[in-house]
Amino acid sequence: MTSATTVFKTALISAIAASTLIATPAMATSNKDVQKCRTALTAQGDLNMSDYRLRFERQDGQRTKTLHFKAIPHDGGEVVDVTCTLKRSKVLALNTGSGEVTMLAENAKK
Repeated sequence: MTSATTVFKTALISAIAASTLIATPAMATSNKDVQKCRTALTAQGDLNMSDYRLRFERQDGQRTKTLHFKAIPHDGGEVVDVTCTLKRSKVLALNTGSGEVTMLAENAKK
């Protein structure tokens, strides 16, 4: 192996490691937000969350975040699209694919 190849491989591995470390705090926040959405869905009662697993699809927004999920039933039934809107780590609204958005008044600004 030449010295240039070794330097290139070392730089590539360092860049990958650095990007992994930078992404870690963002994922930790997302995991907390996902858990808050799951808890709100359980409390709302439209979906029995013990029968579903959530698959994170994407996030929109910065201050007011909208998280998009697929609720996948354990028994292989119909997949449900779910959105959860959060602001300052409080769940503001939920939509479980029925087209109706449920506003959570206890978390709305008074």
